[in-house]
Amino acid sequence: MGSLAKKGLNQYLLQLQRHPLRTKAITAGVLSAISDIVAQKLSGIEKLQFRRLLLKVVKPFSHLICIHI
Repeated sequence: MGSLAKKGLNQYLLQLQRHPLRTKAITAGVLSAISDIVAQKLSGIEKLQFRRLLLKVVKPFSHLICIHI
């Protein structure tokens, strides 16, 4: 594994230990965004639907909002 990738993985694992819920929410949001962009492109949509994308990215953070209320 390259040194940059290894450093990134170590930082991710450190954040996962220190702030598990926040790290998982961010990870879920990023993966959801990537999968939605790929799905939109594969379905033939020429212009990305940013509202749809934003809703998929924001949804994992709802757990964090509920905890802090």
